[in-house]
Amino acid sequence: MTSPEQDRMRELVLQAARAGPPARHSRRGRRLAVLSGLAAAAMVAVLYLWGGPGHAVGRPAPTGAAIVAGMAALALVATWLALPPARSMLGPRTTRLLAIAIGVPVLVAAWLLGWHAFYDDPNVRTGFRCFSLTLAAAPWPFVALVFASHRRDPRHPMLSGAALGAAAGAWAAVVVELWCPLADPSHVAVGHVAPLLALCGLGAFLGARLFSLRRLGAGIPGP
Repeated sequence: MTSPEQDRMRELVLQAARAGPPARHSRRGRRLAVLSGLAAAAMVAVLYLWGGPGHAVGRPAPTGAAIVAGMAALALVATWLALPPARSMLGPRTTRLLAIAIGVPVLVAAWLLGWHAFYDDPNVRTGFRCFSLTLAAAPWPFVALVFASHRRDPRHPMLSGAALGAAAGAWAAVVVELWCPLADPSHVAVGHVAPLLALCGLGAFLGARLFSLRRLGAGIPGP
């Protein structure tokens, strides 16, 4: 038999166990919502620093809306795939991360080139400004995605970083398509695909430092 004090202590422990995780999850969810809102605001600010959506004049409005909607759908799917599965201590599988890192640049290219036949570009540009706009817009969603992933990945930290870089690049692509009216193949290659490849590489570089087992072990004191 147990004493009343022991019963009371056990009940308090059980209550704390039941109440603790949801409270922590709730706080983290609020922080993530705030961080995501700040990231969105920063991307909008970057868009208007480049001149705003009015720069896309010359592209048919229905076509532009369809292109942006497709980019937004790609960004949502890439984000969902890049984040760890619910109730899992491990990150997404290697094949899933590879699909994101490779698929985002390929699908962006295919989506834009597929629409190229439906309208004439209003002008000709190499794509350097789109390249820089992508790199300026991507860091903000990348920070939010790293916070949302809240994991260490000793198995493939570089690939995890590359996938998050690609997902952030997909969100940046939404911003770019609100600004850019062009879909010429050479322009798409330089201004839209090349920066996504650069973001995958930069994400891999950061992932090796943020998600690796060595990074995790750095916080564990020695004997």
